[in-house]
Amino acid sequence: MKTTPFIVKHAWLFVVLAFALLLGAWSALITIAVKHAPETIEVGSGDH
Repeated sequence: MKTTPFIVKHAWLFVVLAFALLLGAWSALITIAVKHAPETIEVGSGDH
């Protein structure tokens, strides 16, 4: 009788771990982007 490797037996665990890592990376990227957002420039009706 062969023993199955840990990765094959618990493949769903690695899928959940990869998804959590991806979610954490996206949230970190969005947080950094919000902190370093460029200044807003108001576009008004100027006197031409």
